Amino acid sequence: MVKRPGLAVYLAAQKLRGRARARARLDKGVAAGVEDADRGFERLGRSEVPRPDGPLVWLHAGNEGEALGFPELIDRLLEERDDLNVLVTTAAHDPTHPLEARLPSSVILQYAPYDYASGAEAFLAHWQPDLCLWSENRFEPGLIDGAARRGCELILMDARVPDRTGVRWVRGIRRSTLHHFRHVLAGDDNAAKGLQALGVDPDKIEMTGFLQEGIAPLPCSQAERDMLAEELAARPVWLAACVSGDEIRMVEMVHQRVIRRSHRLLLILVPEDKSKGPEIATALKDAGWVVGLRSVEDEPEPEVEIFVADMPDEMGLWYRLAPVSFMGGTFSGGPVRNPYEAAALGSAVLFGPAHGPWGESYGRLQDAGAARSVVDQESLAWSLELLLSPEKVAEMAAAAWEVTTNGAEATDRVVELAIEALDRKGV
Repeated sequence: MVKRPGLAVYLAAQKLRGRARARARLDKGVAAGVEDADRGFERLGRSEVPRPDGPLVWLHAGNEGEALGFPELIDRLLEERDDLNVLVTTAAHDPTHPLEARLPSSVILQYAPYDYASGAEAFLAHWQPDLCLWSENRFEPGLIDGAARRGCELILMDARVPDRTGVRWVRGIRRSTLHHFRHVLAGDDNAAKGLQALGVDPDKIEMTGFLQEGIAPLPCSQAERDMLAEELAARPVWLAACVSGDEIRMVEMVHQRVIRRSHRLLLILVPEDKSKGPEIATALKDAGWVVGLRSVEDEPEPEVEIFVADMPDEMGLWYRLAPVSFMGGTFSGGPVRNPYEAAALGSAVLFGPAHGPWGESYGRLQDAGAARSVVDQESLAWSLELLLSPEKVAEMAAAAWEVTTNGAEATDRVVELAIEALDRKGV
């Protein structure tokens, strides 16, 4: 293919800017705390990890939150081909995200290089990927063009309409960059239409949905779950999952308001810091609540209004028992849990404006009707009152189930195309 002028100009400019510009960008990022000082050399295209022998599949996401479907996809690829080496790159530094812990130990996790010619060329020369599975919404034209020139087949998955950022997207760059992808797997119908409008060959586009976020349902004792479910009987229940700081007072005030209309309503309050359970329970009792405390073997008996669940590793139990879960940390800015934990167990999700590393997940669940965003105490109370309707919460629970399972088709299709690509290359 003859490159369009926009892409040719961009690639020439990146060569002129060179290594000094990349170094300056890295230094600025380290100073701002958005780059990893200990691994900054990876952003310049270098690596301390040798390229393993054998075929190498390279998966790329813009940030670790966008790579939530990678663990399940990688597991499936390795089931099909146990000789594969897998490299995962992200463009953003996020030390709080648990992606590394969720990947197989054999997977190599690196930061992607900046899209300057020297870094992109050094990265590609070192890793020599046989196949690239790209899921970032922003593209790096030099990196993608360089991979294609080296004979690396590229597949765009979880595809959305790419970001348009400043002067870098001069005329022709997006279309030329998208041309390098052999297959474009759109996340939804709007993305499929938008990508076609950008010039992607309609024959390349498939509307598959987003990758399956392979989070295994959190475990619990089935006997314990059955016993508590029987004890709760038909009581309405909501969960405040891992709340801290001012959130505890906020959920108390919300509960105080909503219980006036639903007198048997039970709040299960899970503190972020489990050691503070007794302290929280005492403060609630002093405020006039009837409180149960899990760590002293209390039960959520009919008269209990707030049950403080302060034992570790029991989130799977509480998500199963609560039709509605408010995700802690989404107001306080503290640690935020993956909302798919709740959604996968049939609990409708309420969340505030702070998403931690899970912004993509909260957005997908909200778009699917499985989660609702709230902005303050008033809107949290209103949403909770709405979800006390069995019909409404059942509707959201069904949407949660659908969105947590429908990614299997997209994952299946990526695996199929990846194996075909490797077979075509003879590796």
